[in-house]
Amino acid sequence: MHPFEKTLSVCVETIEFEFKNKAFTEWSDFLLNPRRLRGSDFLMRWSQGVWSEKRITQTVNQHGEFFIIPYGPSGTAPNHDIRAVELYFECLETAGLGEVKRPDLLVFKKEDERLVIRAVENLGGISELPFTQETDANMQDILSKALVGIECENSLWQGKLMPDYKVELKPQKRLGGKLGLRKNAVLPTIIIKEEDREPLQV
Repeated sequence: MHPFEKTLSVCVETIEFEFKNKAFTEWSDFLLNPRRLRGSDFLMRWSQGVWSEKRITQTVNQHGEFFIIPYGPSGTAPNHDIRAVELYFECLETAGLGEVKRPDLLVFKKEDERLVIRAVENLGGISELPFTQETDANMQDILSKALVGIECENSLWQGKLMPDYKVELKPQKRLGGKLGLRKNAVLPTIIIKEEDREPLQV
């Protein structure tokens, strides 16, 4: 799958309806390519992702003990021009990094900041990180000092306003009498996509 589509994909767990007997259609088979027609929906999702990354970065950097740099494509891609964003992902694919899963942010100890920043500068700046192979010596210097990677997501929901927020667990028939929530409960959740399980475990 093209990295541009991956960014806009919706994980199977969030799809309410299933379309049966519908053959997969390649983007290239459309008379008008939908990827060329992204509008406010994409821009809203993209802007929210960038917003959440900036908030996390600001909070951690203010802490004083740690600092963050953007590592994945979302942190370094343009976020005000829809066409520029698409071209950015096409460059990523050309660089052979379309299949590599990289976290949005990397967290380091403040004491390692000088070494990390020097390695980033040697690569040409933050914007070059998504286009640089992880086998590069400077990339290895950066990754060897990383404490944790962060993948940022942001929801339109306000958790406290969800219908089943703080609902007490009750015995569920489908769970063999074990405590749980009703099948279609609407509340804050953490979802790990199937496609991310193996990379996360590695």
